[in-house]
Amino acid sequence: MAITRYLGLTLALAATTLAQCSNSGTLTITASADASQLASCTTYSGSVAIETGLSVPKDSNGHQQLEVMTVKKITGNLTVTDAISLSSLRFDSLQSIGGFELGGLTVMSELSFPALSQCNQLNFTSLPALQNLDFGNGITRAQSILITNTGLSTLDGISNLEAVDTFNVNNNPALQNISLQVTDIKNSLDIEANDGYISGLSTSFPMLETATNMTFRNCSSISLPALSNVTENLGFYGNAFTSFAAPNLTSAGGLVFVDNTELTNISLPKLTAINGTYQIANNTQLIKVDGFTKLSVVTGALDFSGNFTDVELPALTQVKGAFNMQTSGKFDCSTFNKYNDNKVIKGDYFCQGSEDKPGRADSKPTGTSSGSSPTDTGAAGHFEASVSMVMGGTSLVAGLLQLLF
Repeated sequence: MAITRYLGLTLALAATTLAQCSNSGTLTITASADASQLASCTTYSGSVAIETGLSVPKDSNGHQQLEVMTVKKITGNLTVTDAISLSSLRFDSLQSIGGFELGGLTVMSELSFPALSQCNQLNFTSLPALQNLDFGNGITRAQSILITNTGLSTLDGISNLEAVDTFNVNNNPALQNISLQVTDIKNSLDIEANDGYISGLSTSFPMLETATNMTFRNCSSISLPALSNVTENLGFYGNAFTSFAAPNLTSAGGLVFVDNTELTNISLPKLTAINGTYQIANNTQLIKVDGFTKLSVVTGALDFSGNFTDVELPALTQVKGAFNMQTSGKFDCSTFNKYNDNKVIKGDYFCQGSEDKPGRADSKPTGTSSGSSPTDTGAAGHFEASVSMVMGGTSLVAGLLQLLF
């Protein structure tokens, strides 16, 4: 009889614990008692939210701290938004979260998750006081990461990422370095407007081999030594790097260099195919484009504009889209005229040097210009007069002399 009562009590306690550690909705923590309920679980099946109106003691600065022990896994999301007095959040044992969202936490300066290694989605926005991520050995796997408008000076807590689908880091004024160990980016990578728009951010992806979309803006250096294939677009806009090299890149869906005003050299020695648009525009220090020695096929448009004087594409066999080459520099279009004549270029063709205001493919040249025209087949600036023109001019002069005398 005693055994029966003991078993009944044990089952009742187990049922209570199970109920406390599972929620089809969301457990909202508003007081220390709610946090204690979560701390009684090893795994919490559901989502957890900490929101405005958190009722825990404040320190002398009017700030709040919240610590949750024991729980190792939250299957749903952990969301902390607009808890404007929360300065410290600690989950000492948590290893895995379905999603992790922090937003509108204006005084949060401490974020301690020393055991965390896996997070499906990480979304950090508007955390101006947060300077570091204390994630122990760091997150190694994530589906998507968004970090924007924070005070972070380092991303050490996620630098050991081995795999990520989407990675977006923008508008973090104190951030000066991003270095990740990922080998593949399945969806997109966007890095923009960090380091207070000073363009001092250095980026390094030493293990990255394949990606779908990659966009870099306002970076001082970009290192992609292992990159071999970008299935969609690879774009560089408004960066401050002086040179760019991707020694192992063989193909890209689209390739764009625009407004990189310090760029003097591009080296892509193994690139053979661009399966989209190939654009180089307004890179004011880029005078010579000669780092594409094996580029053979461009399936989209080729669109170059700037002040360059030399473009070398010796292996080019096909441009399926339009071809636009406009520069303010003295430029010889004869090689590309031959490509056009030989049907290497399938779309509309325009090549012009010494253009006052060189434009992109969607703009018409303005002002005066000299050099090769779209249909010129000779060397730039070279004029050839026909025999009939010369003879006609001689006869006219002779007739005028007879009238005079």
